[in-house]
Amino acid sequence: MPHHAPIFPPAANWPILTPPDCPTCRTCTAVTWTGHATDMHDGTPVLLWECRGCNADWCIPTQYWPVLDGPDCPYCASLNTSWATYAPEHPGDLWTCDNGHEFVLTPEGIIILPGDAA
Repeated sequence: MPHHAPIFPPAANWPILTPPDCPTCRTCTAVTWTGHATDMHDGTPVLLWECRGCNADWCIPTQYWPVLDGPDCPYCASLNTSWATYAPEHPGDLWTCDNGHEFVLTPEGIIILPGDAA
């Protein structure tokens, strides 16, 4: 399987350059991203946020950005991959393919599969 250099979408398509405003206290200065989850009502992927100023927790839907020259899927070799989001638990980016596989690509070009140690 060929290794690809990391491909980043245009900056205008990145999910968040600054944290969202807290829906309770309306500021972003104390907001932190806390992880990924699945919405319990409809099963859609969401990003979890926390405001350390007022202790509010909330989620927003995860967005996927198609990339024309993303890395091939390490599971099924699909060429149709999309950049999903940053992967703070591993320094790199989370990618998905049309078949639902997920993997992380580090800036060094190393692929990390779910369950792999950091």
